Amino acid sequence: MANTSFAGFPIGKNRWLLAPSYNLYNAKGYWNKGREYFGYSNSGKFTSHYFGFYGGTGISDKADLVFNLPFVISSYQETGLTQTNSSLGDASVGISYLLNDFDYYKFLSVTGSLIIPLYNNSAGKLPTIGYAKPGAEVKLGFSGTNRTRLKNTYWDVSAGIRQFFDSVGPTQLFFDALFGMPLDESWKLTVTLSSNSSTSRNRDFDPNNPFINRYYSTFRITPALSRKISETTSINFSVFADLSGKNIGRGTGAALTGIIKFGTR
Repeated sequence: MANTSFAGFPIGKNRWLLAPSYNLYNAKGYWNKGREYFGYSNSGKFTSHYFGFYGGTGISDKADLVFNLPFVISSYQETGLTQTNSSLGDASVGISYLLNDFDYYKFLSVTGSLIIPLYNNSAGKLPTIGYAKPGAEVKLGFSGTNRTRLKNTYWDVSAGIRQFFDSVGPTQLFFDALFGMPLDESWKLTVTLSSNSSTSRNRDFDPNNPFINRYYSTFRITPALSRKISETTSINFSVFADLSGKNIGRGTGAALTGIIKFGTR
């Protein structure tokens, strides 16, 4: 449930992008399968601390190697009960390929990634970090910068499918749409709308252990501010809120991300 987003612009051959991030997620209640909201019993609360290390490097003019390595601390607390679990999470590695070269301001790309769980689930380790199953993801992205109307604003739209290799999946469809605008030479404002729909034959739902649920949907809004520190370094602060959902916690939280670019042009 991390909420770190990166604009889908090409990195560039022999260039690097590194983005360490911290994401805080809180939920004091959940939506059931009928999209009705219920608070956790006994003043319960679910919290997740997500530390991510995203990176990428341009291996050609059109292809980038991308990866993500997360560490997750999850806890559920209610009166008289505290459960905490921490581990490396679902790492990913893949290739992003630029499909068009006819426009310097608009980019159409496809990204394929493998999902590699770096943990095991056991009955005594709750809440679980994830499904503990490998998977794969394919994503189509369209990003660009406006040069006439709404000059210098930019967008990044992506949609894709994620499949976990288990007899009960799940299969997940996701969509993200980001719109950004410069406030001055150093500050930028963005708003992202995100949706995720997960389907599976296993429709069991445990509101106290949300990362194991396979059948759910959610819709989220994320406003963010970015500050350029230098030509190669920037920092991003965002807050987010889940607006609707099914079989999932109603989450709110915040994220802090640093973005570092370097290499030869």
